Amino acid sequence: MSEVVSNVVRKAFSSAANYETVRSDYPVEAVEFLLQKLGVTEASNSTGNRPFTILELGCGTGKFTRVMVKLLTGKKVKVIASEPLQSMCQQFKLMVPETEIIQCAAEKIRK
Repeated sequence: MSEVVSNVVRKAFSSAANYETVRSDYPVEAVEFLLQKLGVTEASNSTGNRPFTILELGCGTGKFTRVMVKLLTGKKVKVIASEPLQSMCQQFKLMVPETEIIQCAAEKIRK
């Protein structure tokens, strides 16, 4: 695993199933606000009908991703998630199987 992820983080998030249980969900309104600022909702629609991709960094178990994907249903937006910890990636795949995830720290994303 990447040296970017500290041992403290590894220990704190070693139980992704526990993290999934205790971590609160994201409010739909907060995710809607962000998507509006990104220009992917009807309210902002600066992207028109052109398809584009959102890369989520540090997705964890997919709590934010689930809300975002639900709000983007029917839109021409692809979501790709990234997460440096293998245990979180595995839990993500259980929680959001329809969304692509790559195991990678943000600092290591290919350009």
